[in-house]
Amino acid sequence: MKLWKSRTPRNKAAPNDLVARLNRDIPRVRNPGDPPDKDPGSFSRFFCDLCNMPHGFSELRQCVVCGRWACPTCWTEEYYLCNSCNGMLRLHTIRDRHKP
Repeated sequence: MKLWKSRTPRNKAAPNDLVARLNRDIPRVRNPGDPPDKDPGSFSRFFCDLCNMPHGFSELRQCVVCGRWACPTCWTEEYYLCNSCNGMLRLHTIRDRHKP
């Protein structure tokens, strides 16, 4: 006798979910919390994964989709994504708007 109901997993996203599509289309470069690459010529500078310029750690942000560390120039504040993932987000939203 079964005492509980069978449920579908809660974390299973709908196939048309934008976040799920982004996670499927964009490979993860770093895991959440992985540190950025350190500048060997400095004690306190780290490299931006997009422009490869050294910055202080407090200037870098980690993208939630791909895990890259991005400097203010390579960061899209509007969506809290690196510019690379922001480009993919824009492509997906354009596609969604023009879908019949």
